[in-house]
Amino acid sequence: MEARRLSAAAKGKKIATDLYQAPRTGRIQVEETENAYLTHKHALTLIGRVTNPSAQKVWAVIAFFSEHWKTERKIVGADLGQGLFQFQFELETDLLAVLDKRPYHYGRWMIILQRWEPTTSPHFPSLIPFWIKVQGIPVHLWTEDTIRRLGEDIGVFEEADITSLAVRMRVHINGRLPLIKESVIEYKGGSEVIAHFVYEKLEKHCSMCQRLDHELRDCLEAKARKRDALKEKEEAKERLEGQPAGERHRQNREVNFRASGAREYDRRRPAESETYSRRGRDAQERNKYPPRHHPYARSTRENSRDRGSQQHSSFFQRHVQTSYQPRDQNSQERVHKPISKDTNSQEQGTLIRYPS
Repeated sequence: MEARRLSAAAKGKKIATDLYQAPRTGRIQVEETENAYLTHKHALTLIGRVTNPSAQKVWAVIAFFSEHWKTERKIVGADLGQGLFQFQFELETDLLAVLDKRPYHYGRWMIILQRWEPTTSPHFPSLIPFWIKVQGIPVHLWTEDTIRRLGEDIGVFEEADITSLAVRMRVHINGRLPLIKESVIEYKGGSEVIAHFVYEKLEKHCSMCQRLDHELRDCLEAKARKRDALKEKEEAKERLEGQPAGERHRQNREVNFRASGAREYDRRRPAESETYSRRGRDAQERNKYPPRHHPYARSTRENSRDRGSQQHSSFFQRHVQTSYQPRDQNSQERVHKPISKDTNSQEQGTLIRYPS
């Protein structure tokens, strides 16, 4: 029987001319449905976020806290991407025990940890509960209403702890925003009090902008201020090139103090005869003496030896110094000569006889 070859048309094969093209809009629309199963499944889930992704690796954070938390049942952690992670618990007691011990940190950088909520906000999770010491308020104004209003102004107020020795409050702070370190309390009489906040268990953060995701050396605001200060310094130097030396030096010092962040500066104008640098004063001091008589011309060892000899001489100047001469052949006498203050006067000796 002869083999029969089927044509491409008989097989249904042909060149594709109408390829499927995806819309590629980057946006879709779906209906939001309530799924009770997924809601119940994630009811015992914690969602976490690292504050400094460059220094905190999510996989290392999951491994660390899985061993650090001593729970009755095993917990399961997973990396959600974008610096997010989750922990699923089997017992609610374990989950509540972990939440009560917040705040947490890893690698000396803070960790944001919240219980899962059915929300679509891109800022979740963001809250860190801190115990905050309130300082600067007079003791007669330590009221719960004042502390509550302070806490509500900087975050989500939870509770206040007022004793006879200190005032604290527990507030949930947005860890993705700069920390607030002080607040002004205004009273009806017109008086004002500045309350300072000290965050307990607070680890690394920027001391310039008060953010938790970088240090001062990586702060863009600090770098911008430094650039502006250097630019101002260069412009001031260009303006001072044609001025006298004394005025130029005085204004240079002002620019240097502003560039270094100094808050106060003495604007005293130096006299014309005043030397403007320590090096110049040292040069003037050296010119007063010949080189060999300058007190700093010799080494320290020679100076110490000279000081010792001076002390030795001063000791004997307070007493009688005797000098003994060799015996004469015709006399068994020795001369005892006290020191005379007048070196030009004739020395007078006292004869002292010794037995031969």
